[in-house]
Amino acid sequence: MKRSEHAATVVARLASDLTQAEASQDQAVSQLGRLAQSLTRSRREAGLSATVGQAAFDALAEAVTAQVTAQRSVVALHEALADVKRNTAYRSVRLGGLEKSDNPVPRPTALALVS
Repeated sequence: MKRSEHAATVVARLASDLTQAEASQDQAVSQLGRLAQSLTRSRREAGLSATVGQAAFDALAEAVTAQVTAQRSVVALHEALADVKRNTAYRSVRLGGLEKSDNPVPRPTALALVS
């Protein structure tokens, strides 16, 4: 395997794993949001006052804070990997995914009316 092919394989694997990690963190934040809705709805449906279960809400707030902090760390990891790519022989590998532009390319999206 040529060096450029090997570099492309390494970068592609890393980019794929990074993308999966980012997606799983987005999913975790989304799931915590659903849990917050469920806690609120459940308390209301059970006829409990707002003071009941406050410790659960406090713990959830800590979990959300921790997840958002972890997300911030993955963003920093993403930026650090982009720096490694720019400052090594891997800078010539054109796969995308490790650099994020300040002016992202507009992507066509299909919008639908939701009622």
